[in-house]
Amino acid sequence: MRNVGIPTLNENHMSKDEVSARLRALASDDKRRSETARLRDVLPDIEATLAAGVSQADVLAELHTLGFSLPMASFKSALYRLRKRTKSEATPVTISAKNHVEGTTASKAAQPVPHARITTPADLRKARRREIDLESLQNGSSDDKD
Repeated sequence: MRNVGIPTLNENHMSKDEVSARLRALASDDKRRSETARLRDVLPDIEATLAAGVSQADVLAELHTLGFSLPMASFKSALYRLRKRTKSEATPVTISAKNHVEGTTASKAAQPVPHARITTPADLRKARRREIDLESLQNGSSDDKD
């Protein structure tokens, strides 16, 4: 059954390349993108400027001259979310079985020691989201060595 009223690729005579080009143009059109998306594009530059000692207020004032209209609270919130996202994407933590100590009991040796200590509820949430390398665990914690 054909969807009536919904044009298909063939009816508009647009090739896949033309569709792709139009979508890329949409994605790069700053007028159609959110301010957070635009901030994400320049986040490394913002971080470098802040690391150099420039205040967030001065950075935001400069962004306002460039067409951004975020208030300070929204700017801080967007920075927090972008940093959190960047940090979680850039540093995936894997749990390794190489950290076990020789001479421990079999039950303790089978349990991998995480790289970071869990001291706060936030650490616990991060630990739950960690990607576990099962192959490394299997190769590093064989209990059949007596």
